[in-house]
Amino acid sequence: MARVLIIDDSPDMLAMLRTFFERRTSHEVMLAANGKNGLAMATEKAPNLALVDVMMPGMDGYEVVRRLRADPKTRTMGIIILTARGQSVDQQAALQAGADMHLPKPVDMEVLADAVETVLLKARPAGKGIILPVIGLRGGTGVTTVAVNLAALLQQVGPTVLWDLSPASGHAALFLGLQPKTHWGIYLRDPAQPVEPLIMHHRSGLRVLCAPPIPGLFGWFSAGRAAALLKSLSADAQFVVIDMPSTFDAAVGPILSAAEKVLVITGADPPAIQTTLATLQILKRWNVEVVLARNAARSGRHLETRALEQAMRVTIHVDLPYDPNQSLALSKGVLLALAKPDSPLIAALKPTAQQLLES
Repeated sequence: MARVLIIDDSPDMLAMLRTFFERRTSHEVMLAANGKNGLAMATEKAPNLALVDVMMPGMDGYEVVRRLRADPKTRTMGIIILTARGQSVDQQAALQAGADMHLPKPVDMEVLADAVETVLLKARPAGKGIILPVIGLRGGTGVTTVAVNLAALLQQVGPTVLWDLSPASGHAALFLGLQPKTHWGIYLRDPAQPVEPLIMHHRSGLRVLCAPPIPGLFGWFSAGRAAALLKSLSADAQFVVIDMPSTFDAAVGPILSAAEKVLVITGADPPAIQTTLATLQILKRWNVEVVLARNAARSGRHLETRALEQAMRVTIHVDLPYDPNQSLALSKGVLLALAKPDSPLIAALKPTAQQLLES
């Protein structure tokens, strides 16, 4: 639950937004009818997010935002400018003043809900719930294998959650020997319910939010709901490892915005190279640090890493070898990182985990 401050000189707007937050969220709401009172409440109550109108008597919203950003007590809070001024020049003015987002009035409530959760996630205090997405847009490169075993290694460092975000019957539960009786599809049916009862517990201590066993029955994430769920998962976890979907859609944006680093998995065959290069281009939008791993998911001869780097014109940071122990572990429903911690794949993943945690 977050604390949200609304600063607007319109009583009708304040009443509407209060009703919206009371019905749609569990956030605590504070109301201020002018900029001076809003600044005083922000200093005293330390809200996580402020919704600020622009056209107010005495002190306009841009000045309110500038003062919030100048005060050490409030400079890291999330700020959304919510105003009838909807031109591109107004958006630029809002961002230059220090707002995280600009929304024109009248605002669509679904858009507002998404914006609130996205900005709250971005304003998450540093050091809580390090977000580590694992992504590979071409199937067969071993993304789930890496994500599951990486999460198990991080669990040995601190409390870790593994989120299987596959829209098509993800396999993380299978790798862990779990039956997904609960999953994130239940959350989409009822976002107001607590997330903790939906999390399954592995004997390693790893907590797992599984994908629905039957795809397509529960819908998919909006940006706001993905951000809200990620915030819940990261609230009491030191690490959140996410087995990412194979498309860049609404759920991906808030996750990459919150991520410290992203682990991109590639293979050495031409389709994998092509898809990985496209993935790296797309990731530039989020200005997130990429750790690129080449994973030999199958046995046989493989292109040398240096030759692959020359072909792709990129640096490969991690070389994960083919490990026949993984297929054996999967057939037995055991976790390779626990069953054979000295196997080739796990031995290569251990320094990878450390690399992902280095600033």
